[in-house]
Amino acid sequence: MNLTNLKYVQVPMAVLADEKISSTAKLLMGLITTLSMKDGYCYASNRYLSNLLKVSKRTISSSITTLRRNNYLKIDNEDSARKIYLASIF
Repeated sequence: MNLTNLKYVQVPMAVLADEKISSTAKLLMGLITTLSMKDGYCYASNRYLSNLLKVSKRTISSSITTLRRNNYLKIDNEDSARKIYLASIF
């Protein structure tokens, strides 16, 4: 998905309402959700996501871990490129 065409990001309400999730992780979830709309997954690197959100790669890594541990994301590392899927609860 070309980001220049994006008009908004969608944050699932379950994530938005979750008090254990930081605001940065919520925004990241919205970005991943939107980037996943075309193919059903997002393959963006931590560097790419950190540049978009103007945060460190470490913050992205930590946020992805938090979202994964809270069952909002699933990660597939079987191929050479990581694929980030939305959990089946959405």
